[in-house]
Amino acid sequence: MGNVTFIAPPFDVERVIKLEPCHGATLLMIAREIPWPAHKTCGQGLCGACAVKIVYRDRGRAAARVILSPDEKMVLYQAGKLTDAEYRAQDIAAHPALWRLACQYVVEDEDILVFA
Repeated sequence: MGNVTFIAPPFDVERVIKLEPCHGATLLMIAREIPWPAHKTCGQGLCGACAVKIVYRDRGRAAARVILSPDEKMVLYQAGKLTDAEYRAQDIAAHPALWRLACQYVVEDEDILVFA
């Protein structure tokens, strides 16, 4: 079971969502079920409005590298969320916080913090 903790206005406290393994939902799908600022986006990875920072609570995952799809990488780069070096790299360190598109990020059985 994974826990997704959303941290952003309008919440005064963290909003924790517990997920069953292999549910296949994106962060945006989950966010649309709660009052979350990223819910008003294209949902297709084109606009970049749903860019969020992800922090992995699992220490094994924190040391891992993440491979972004070419489309997600381009949108994040154009939005100024990735540096030139990160854009050119094949993979990106998952720690510290990593920018991702909520509409493209499929949540696995993991514990993550999501910052808007």
